[in-house]
Amino acid sequence: MISKKCKEHLDEVGESAFCHMLHAIKVSLKMQLLVFAVIVHAFIPRFFTHTATNAMRKIIESRRKND
Repeated sequence: MISKKCKEHLDEVGESAFCHMLHAIKVSLKMQLLVFAVIVHAFIPRFFTHTATNAMRKIIESRRKND
């Protein structure tokens, strides 16, 4: 059962529960893959210098396009 707050959020973002779930899983998988790059960058800064930043910008921009 979806609570009133959940329904309000889904209405706010204009997505069905299933669509929202798929998008959230997609974003979380992308972020999990970025963990490796950030850890490598922490020890060897010359690698993956903008990987995480660029990926997060793309995620944010894709959300803004859907607004």
